[in-house]
Amino acid sequence: MSKKIGKLFRELRQDKGLSLAQASDKILSPSQLSHFERGDGDITTDRFFALIQNIDISIAEFSIFLKKDETTTLFDVVGNLEQRGELDKLNTLYEKERRKNRNSVKKQDHLNLIALKCVLINYGQKDRLTIIEQEILEDYLQNVTDWKISNLQFFAVAVTQLDNQSIIFYLDSVLEQESLDINLLLMVLRNSIYVLINNSQYEKVTYYLETFKSLIPKIGTLEIGITYMLLEANLYEKLENFQTTISILVRVSETYEQFFLSEKAKIYRDEIKRLQQML
Repeated sequence: MSKKIGKLFRELRQDKGLSLAQASDKILSPSQLSHFERGDGDITTDRFFALIQNIDISIAEFSIFLKKDETTTLFDVVGNLEQRGELDKLNTLYEKERRKNRNSVKKQDHLNLIALKCVLINYGQKDRLTIIEQEILEDYLQNVTDWKISNLQFFAVAVTQLDNQSIIFYLDSVLEQESLDINLLLMVLRNSIYVLINNSQYEKVTYYLETFKSLIPKIGTLEIGITYMLLEANLYEKLENFQTTISILVRVSETYEQFFLSEKAKIYRDEIKRLQQML
């Protein structure tokens, strides 16, 4: 097996917080596993399959991780920083990439930088894309024929920089493709729906909301269900149907309370109070 596989296994093991002894339990010695992770030793396929079961990763998941390119890895880093609210580190990463790729002739380097800038724009940390950056963005999306992981991630962060016609065109193209990563597809739908609601594209929003709803059972998590309700609430508020918006947010708040997430529930109780003043 390649050094790349050993290195990836080590990264996944460490992400799970597992020691060499825990990951190698009843399969290899910790020393043998350490050699494999460094690329200094090989193991049989049967033992490898047993190892990834030990760290609770499926063959399919491992294959997806293995196929990730540099761009996908960058998006993973950005996503982690977003979740932790570390905008200062996002800015630092952007400046680092900008300096590193200032004179690069590789198109992908410039796309990575544009993606980072789009994220910062979404958080009010940057003003807008330059005309050249906008042209690179649109040229890139126009030439996507097979929506891979990095393409979907790029579209999801750049959607705020596109006009309505472009968003709808590319999103319809995404939805026509089969066997997409469901989590990524839901993220693309969520971001696109938010933008289209704010741009008053209600007919298409209704269609995309139904598509989002149909995918929920494939994930089945609390947050996905709540995301759908919040998208609905956002739509009804934009339509100035405040009573329906309040009813949806009451369900959101009650759901969080049921799962003992009081702080999140309070956010929506406060939002309900704001909306009640508008009735």
